[in-house]
Amino acid sequence: MISHLTLRAQFDGERRLKMVVLAASIITKLGKPLLSRQYVSMTRIRIEGLLAAFPKLVGSGKQHTYVETENVRYVYQPLEGLFLLLVTNKQSNILEDLETLRLLSKLVPDYCQV
Repeated sequence: MISHLTLRAQFDGERRLKMVVLAASIITKLGKPLLSRQYVSMTRIRIEGLLAAFPKLVGSGKQHTYVETENVRYVYQPLEGLFLLLVTNKQSNILEDLETLRLLSKLVPDYCQV
């Protein structure tokens, strides 16, 4: 299933391969990363900043499963005080992002006590 995340890429207009899933993470409700896997070259400060900004963007009681900023899209699922989170580029296919998140959400309980 993790290979599904690794292989999620698309071609831009010039036929260059571009990753759409930037990172898959498990974070606390306050934005502290517990686990994060980046699929593109990204500094630690950049990913920590993206993850720390996420809880401020999510309102309580919202029914949506994604939030967009100027640069990225966060696709998420709440998990008992945590968030399962994909950080994608805005050009990614939201339906594929949701399917990737669904697959990841099936995998997490098998390996983690949530």
